[in-house]
Amino acid sequence: MSETLVLRMPDAGRPAAWLVVDAFGNRMGQPASGTLAEVAAAASGRRVRVCVPGASTLLLHADLPTHNSRKIHQALPFALEDQLADDVDHLHFAIGARDARGYPTVVVTQAHMREWLAQLAAAGITPSELVVDVLSLPVREHTLVLASDGAQILMRFPDDSGMVADRALAPLLIAQQLAKLPQSQACTHALVYAADEATQQETAELLAGLKLEISYSHQNAGAIGLMAGDVRASRAINLLQGDFGQRIGVAQYWLRWRVAAILLAVLVAVFIADQVLQEVSLRRQSAAQQAQIAALFHQALPDVTRMVEPRVQMQRRLSQLTGDGGSAGALLPMLASAGAALRAQSDVQLQGFSFHAGVLQLEVQAGNINSLNNLKAALAQNPALQAQLDSVSSAAGLTTARLTLQAKAL
Repeated sequence: MSETLVLRMPDAGRPAAWLVVDAFGNRMGQPASGTLAEVAAAASGRRVRVCVPGASTLLLHADLPTHNSRKIHQALPFALEDQLADDVDHLHFAIGARDARGYPTVVVTQAHMREWLAQLAAAGITPSELVVDVLSLPVREHTLVLASDGAQILMRFPDDSGMVADRALAPLLIAQQLAKLPQSQACTHALVYAADEATQQETAELLAGLKLEISYSHQNAGAIGLMAGDVRASRAINLLQGDFGQRIGVAQYWLRWRVAAILLAVLVAVFIADQVLQEVSLRRQSAAQQAQIAALFHQALPDVTRMVEPRVQMQRRLSQLTGDGGSAGALLPMLASAGAALRAQSDVQLQGFSFHAGVLQLEVQAGNINSLNNLKAALAQNPALQAQLDSVSSAAGLTTARLTLQAKAL
């Protein structure tokens, strides 16, 4: 599975910041900062997701009576024209998936897009995605997410909207945005990310009078850690659309690569012919090896008339002779316990798993957090296992989390 480098573009004297995550969203190493040239070395062989400054963008909604992609792109600039100060001819519109309020749209000047892409190209970086930094923060149901970012505050709301503001303006903007939320997405909680207690308290003071239940989380990896945390489930809108989309005309592609394509076709034909010959030879070798295995099997186990899995059958006989019951390793008992617990929790779905260094990580999804807590509790009943639930996120009525299992230390 592919790794992703999440890059935050340098802005207003702040250097570039980046962090690498694996396909499950786990951090690989620590966040780093520096120049884009330094980022290019770390980006080699990885997908690159670039987070651009939210202060240079605007998130709007357009309720258009069509689902035709071409008509949406044509009508959108004019549907939003009254809400924009700049001429629509100088703006770039990136559209997201339709929601209850219409089509969420990120508006940014074409000049900013060209500048960002030029800086990346000069450093030798080819982005797979270009997203807004504040819209890459995690979304929590009925929760205002705040992250301290120097002199600014990054804010993400449960309706997927987000904004960045100076600390002095943040209270007013928060109150205005909370008042616009529909009742179904009303905020009852606030989650404050900050690097130290003083910054947590300072940020929490911005929420005074809003009647929100406040919780705190240590922002030990900085804002880039939050932007990379939900990289798999993030609904941030990719700005690489329209004129800035990564595409090339078929005719132009053929003119530039026709010689290479012909050589590749010849190479593929030679390769296929070679593979066919190798397949025939391997089948003959396999048949001979199977005959040898059968002869050795019946010689070693003359009382066994049916050979099903010779290696397993001979290992079992060896274990019987030595008195060693054998072991399937740490993974099999963990999988057995996890399978039994998942069968008992029918509303929890397994999305994937990984195993490394004695630790089993399960990606699970359920309708609510209670089902996931019940699953954790069921696994914790096993005295030999230690279960931990983290990376919990909610979106579209579903709750996703990572469940970590490992053997308890003796």
